[in-house]
Amino acid sequence: MTEAVFGLIGVLIGVFSTWGQSWWSERRSTSRAAHYLAVRVVCVLDQYVERCAEVVSDDGLSFGQRNPDGCLEPQVPLPGPPMFPDDVDWKNISHDLMYRMLSMPADVEAADKGIDFVWNVVASPPDYDEFFEERNYQYGRIGLKASALANELREAYRIPQRELGDWNPLEKLSEAIKEAEETRQKRADSMATLMSDLDEE
Repeated sequence: MTEAVFGLIGVLIGVFSTWGQSWWSERRSTSRAAHYLAVRVVCVLDQYVERCAEVVSDDGLSFGQRNPDGCLEPQVPLPGPPMFPDDVDWKNISHDLMYRMLSMPADVEAADKGIDFVWNVVASPPDYDEFFEERNYQYGRIGLKASALANELREAYRIPQRELGDWNPLEKLSEAIKEAEETRQKRADSMATLMSDLDEE
């Protein structure tokens, strides 16, 4: 009886040992795949942040000059959504991060539609102020979101921070949002004052 018990225990130890090794090997493989995915996605997001910063730095002038009609016009094309690699296995990262990254194309599409509406319906020549304001606000916001996602991936997977040097795209993006919000507030205040004056008349 005792020998049978010891034999059974030996079999169970062998089974669990094999299972444990398999589980540990699979876990290590998943961890390496997640880290590799994170590095690739961070590189895409970093580049995307740069492109957003280029958009908000666009003042509508070509080498300091207006177009032949004396108007400002965009010099930097909108970047569209970030282009993640087709072979990325998103299941290797947290569901929250996955959702926020995969929802970025919808955010960008909504922003582009808003910018297009302002260009065609609201803004007017020669400066198209409302258009550049909306463009800067939307891509300032999207660029900062992309940067925040990249930073979360860096923290989660121990990826080194970027060395920005003299050019800091995050400062450009933050400044663009701040200036757009201040301009909108001034416009709203002016409109409120105008309406108040009309009511008094």
